[in-house]
Amino acid sequence: MLTRRLISAAILISGVLLLAYFDFWLGKPEQTGRPGIILGTLAVLGAAICSGEMVQLFRQKCPYLNLPFAMAVGSLAVLVCCAPIAWRDYPVDCQVGQFGWSMMALTAAIGLAFLFEMFRFGKSQNATERITHYAMIFSYLLLMFAFLIAHRRLHQDNLLGVIALICLLTTVKMSDAAAYFTGRSLGKNKLAPNLSPGKTIEGACGSILGGWLGTALVIFLVAPLICELTIEKQWWWFLIYGGVVSLFGIFGDLAESLLKRDANIKDSSSWIPGMGGFLDVIDSLVFTAPISYFLWLIGDLPAAP
Repeated sequence: MLTRRLISAAILISGVLLLAYFDFWLGKPEQTGRPGIILGTLAVLGAAICSGEMVQLFRQKCPYLNLPFAMAVGSLAVLVCCAPIAWRDYPVDCQVGQFGWSMMALTAAIGLAFLFEMFRFGKSQNATERITHYAMIFSYLLLMFAFLIAHRRLHQDNLLGVIALICLLTTVKMSDAAAYFTGRSLGKNKLAPNLSPGKTIEGACGSILGGWLGTALVIFLVAPLICELTIEKQWWWFLIYGGVVSLFGIFGDLAESLLKRDANIKDSSSWIPGMGGFLDVIDSLVFTAPISYFLWLIGDLPAAP
């Protein structure tokens, strides 16, 4: 189990780094000048897959959820969130703003759920319950992908956007890894036994240390030494970022555990050997992406390289 988990993690990390490099290369002015093209494409595909996994999660409680509808609308909604990528220089005076696209997409997705159930009404019961589940699926995934895209386009700076996104992913995944290994070696006190029996208070403490380490690696090594970008933030920002993102990562993990336990299943799917489904991989990002973006807006702006 551990071996498969490590192999899957190594493949995923290598793939993410490679895609991040190509996304940065495409975002250069001499190329497309549109940071986030690859991320946006992956977000649309990921939304379709994760929407399908959430339908499977909810089907025990709500058996007549429509899988193709949820996958199609979920991916189309995230595609709308990617609208700012279409501009080389997103107009600063645009009244829609960066997140207006996300709110319009979420509103349209929920509206389509109502419309879909209007056409089906009379053929099956519990339309309200299905609409509620569709709204949960679209809200849970769409807003997370919207904030990931916002990271990539932070201050419309191609290099800074890559660093912000890598910092988030590194902090979250190193926090997860530290929690896992600390919990296995030192864990004695259960954190949330009804939701996730394997999680311990000791593992949660280890996750914060792992989050700090992940943040430090990106900010103090990757950004200045590899990318030649100095992140000018106050000293306390690094501690707050690593700690808060780690805590919200634990919350996101427990939130998905709640959905899985309620559905009486262990993993959202078996797409990724040793790790489960895509929801099991991104669960920590659902709540960390918004708080991470907010934290990146605090303090001094990064200086030009």
